[in-house]
Amino acid sequence: MKAVALKPCDDTLDMLIEAKAKPTHPLRVITPKESPMASIKSHIWTYSTFAAALHAIAYELPNRVTVRQLLTFAMIVEQVSLGHNVTIADIREKAGSDTSGDDLLGQSIGRSYQLFLKPTKKEPDALGWAYVEENEDDRRQKFLRLTPEGEAMAIKIAKLLKEKP
Repeated sequence: MKAVALKPCDDTLDMLIEAKAKPTHPLRVITPKESPMASIKSHIWTYSTFAAALHAIAYELPNRVTVRQLLTFAMIVEQVSLGHNVTIADIREKAGSDTSGDDLLGQSIGRSYQLFLKPTKKEPDALGWAYVEENEDDRRQKFLRLTPEGEAMAIKIAKLLKEKP
């Protein structure tokens, strides 16, 4: 049998270079007093539950959904869960203004709530979490209601916000 000389492979060479390049001094660990985030540490549970809820929502939503659209859904859920008849005008008024004095939900309020209605040719990515119901006493007034899917998502979000990480 003929002896074969083994050449070091590139992976072995890379590992040797990395080992030589590692610092020999211990890494400096930031103590809680030096950390700029030390004051937030006491709120970790809040941010963990907030992140879990956002993650669940993000999983269900199309990529193009904005924070303001999520706010619209949350405000619809809040008013419906209180037993109120809620209209688009109510949501716009309740949302108020942003820091520049403009309507927080702005001109996009129509697109904000339409995302949560049933899918149509115009809005094929709509989620079907809400529907519009005409006021029997005043046909000009339209109430927003939750579908069973919308209620299920609202309950899922509420549970996530109550859970401990």
